[in-house]
Amino acid sequence: MLNTSQYDLNEIIQKIKNKSPFELKDNERSRSWSLRVIISKLYYSLDYEKEPQATRQKVIQLLFYHGQFSREEIDEIFQSSAKETTDYSMEFLKQHPQVAKAEALKSKEFPDEIEGKEGEKLKEIKYIFPHYG
Repeated sequence: MLNTSQYDLNEIIQKIKNKSPFELKDNERSRSWSLRVIISKLYYSLDYEKEPQATRQKVIQLLFYHGQFSREEIDEIFQSSAKETTDYSMEFLKQHPQVAKAEALKSKEFPDEIEGKEGEKLKEIKYIFPHYG
C-alpha cells in the first residue's frame, strides 16, 4: 500500500490543482486507496458541512480536469462513502424549503404535532470519509 505522509499528500493536492501528473503505484488496489485518500483530503478542505453536494462537484471537477482518474473511479469512491441522514445541511434546506419549514416548526413549541404529519422524512446524502493526516 502507498505510504503517504502529510507532506506527500499536500504535494499531491498541489499537483492536482496545478494539473500536473504525480506517480502512483500501478496496481488497482493501491490506485483506489490513493484516490480515496486524495478525495478525503480535498473534500474535508472545502465547505462540506454546509454544501455536501456542491463540494462533491468541486472535488469531481478538480480531479476530472486533472486527468489522472476517470469519472467512474471518482464516482465509485463517492458512492461507497454515501450515507443517508436527516441531519440536514444548509444546501439541502435551501433546495427543500418544505423540509426547512418543518424543521423550524419542530424546533419551536409544537414538536409533537409536526412529527405525526410528516410520515416518511426526506433523507439527504452526505459523504463520510476517513480522515487522513
